Amino acid sequence: MPQIVLPADELNEFDLPRVCVVTGQTENVQFKPVKFAWYPRWIVVLVLINVIIAAIVAQVLMRRVKGQLPFSEEAYQRWRMGRVYFGLSFVLALALLFGGVFAMDSSGALGGVMMLLAVASPIAAGLAFVRNKGPVVLRIEDGRITLKLPSEQAVLQLQEHLNAGALNPPAVNAVARSA
Repeated sequence: MPQIVLPADELNEFDLPRVCVVTGQTENVQFKPVKFAWYPRWIVVLVLINVIIAAIVAQVLMRRVKGQLPFSEEAYQRWRMGRVYFGLSFVLALALLFGGVFAMDSSGALGGVMMLLAVASPIAAGLAFVRNKGPVVLRIEDGRITLKLPSEQAVLQLQEHLNAGALNPPAVNAVARSA
């Protein structure tokens, strides 16, 4: 998915063009509220030391951005519901994990299958409902947010809009492809 760097304080309908960030369409696009949070990914290593320490460091280093992004109604609903389904998959995983522990006493095979499903359910939900369905925050720092968007057309239009208002537009296109 292509990436774009936006000023965090310009996530609104006055500073961005009406192009759906998911589909790239320009018809029937509305600005919808979004909230993004980001913390450095190296914090996950601290979980090996202590979960509480990792949580505290993540909260201290977390950066948040609120604003509005342009979406078509269908794309916004898919993105929002995908996040809900992903959250529910963790509840299911927790239930399967506890059920698997208790099932190990009576039937080891059933308990093993339940624990395997506990691991697989969030992965499957992420692939089915979240991946490539909406904007993904890659980094937030220095008043800028780096987003990965499903639509290359949207990235190109957003970048063109940003470059049009710049006094010295960058010589290199800021659109980057992930490997």
